[in-house]
Amino acid sequence: MTNQVAQQQNQVAQKEKQNAFVTQVAKKIEDMKQQGQINLPDNYSAVNALQAAYFTLTEVSFSDKTALIDKVTPESVAFALQDMAIQGLSVAKKQGYFVPYGNKLQFLRSYHGTQAVLKRLHGVKDIWANVIWKGEEFEVEYNERGQLAFKGHKVNWKAATGRKEDIEGAYCIIEREDGTQFLTVMTMDEILTAWSTAKTQNVQNKYPQEMAKRTVINRASKAFINTSDDSDLLIDAVNRSTENEFEPTVKDMGDIEEVKREIEQNANTEEIDIQEPPTPVQDADYVEVPQQEQQQASFADGPGF
Repeated sequence: MTNQVAQQQNQVAQKEKQNAFVTQVAKKIEDMKQQGQINLPDNYSAVNALQAAYFTLTEVSFSDKTALIDKVTPESVAFALQDMAIQGLSVAKKQGYFVPYGNKLQFLRSYHGTQAVLKRLHGVKDIWANVIWKGEEFEVEYNERGQLAFKGHKVNWKAATGRKEDIEGAYCIIEREDGTQFLTVMTMDEILTAWSTAKTQNVQNKYPQEMAKRTVINRASKAFINTSDDSDLLIDAVNRSTENEFEPTVKDMGDIEEVKREIEQNANTEEIDIQEPPTPVQDADYVEVPQQEQQQASFADGPGF
């Protein structure tokens, strides 16, 4: 009975610490919002997203019987959670992942997350990507301005084998609200070069189609993100979530210092568990071109990359 009571008391204490941790970060996000530093989507609840993320972080891994939150520092957890919330994203919607680098936790966007962020930027109407399989016809042409533009993609559904060896490339189209479209194309050689710096190839080998889309979308989005007049905090968080794929360090951001101090006083040091997280990747050069007409293709359902 004594052990059962002690266990219940421990669970209550852990729950209180979890609530305190989420409350501290959520308060910081709300302060930023009230001060006009960030502009979150109307239907986005930072508290709900943070609670879902924290729950994910405290899940115990079947492989090593340890939660990810127990492997990283509490300040890096706060920082990663803040990056997620500033971008208006949720791990529950497969819009990103928490990945440990050493004892530092970092937030990486999925390609669904990058789509969501891009659509929040001023002037962006839509973004989509497709894989080009061997045996399919993909055509581009130079428009009247001398820029490479999409002409057509004749799809062969039988060619979509799901094997990395059968992918010839991928492309992404970003459409502005005025109808102007920007094309980014990458060959499979360029995509493989982007993947070559990853520590492992597990995710790329398991989900090559989704990872190819993720790579080309990340490349296509960079110019839009860095030329946007949206909130500096949003752009910093977006860029950091991309750069985390190449630079396994947590960079300081001024207002995180207050969160860190609060967490040291009030919150616990529990952390996150991600089984087989996406490995860091680096993107190749891209071609960005405006173009007026395009038949929009829909994304295939995938594992959330």
